[in-house]
Amino acid sequence: MRFQGTIRELTVQILLDSGSSDNFLQPRVANFLKLPVQAAPNFRVLVGNGNSLTAEGFIEQLP
Repeated sequence: MRFQGTIRELTVQILLDSGSSDNFLQPRVANFLKLPVQAAPNFRVLVGNGNSLTAEGFIEQLP
């Protein structure tokens, strides 16, 4: 399911995956909004096609 939302008055596309255990944001969006990304060493994510990706960090509380 896909819909629109806002983060600090910026309209963003949101993809809802009811099977996902976490929520993710593109790094370029976090950088553009100057959101405080904290390091998350060794946080790997297994995606739907079987590949794994390394998360760059996490945001404690998204406004």
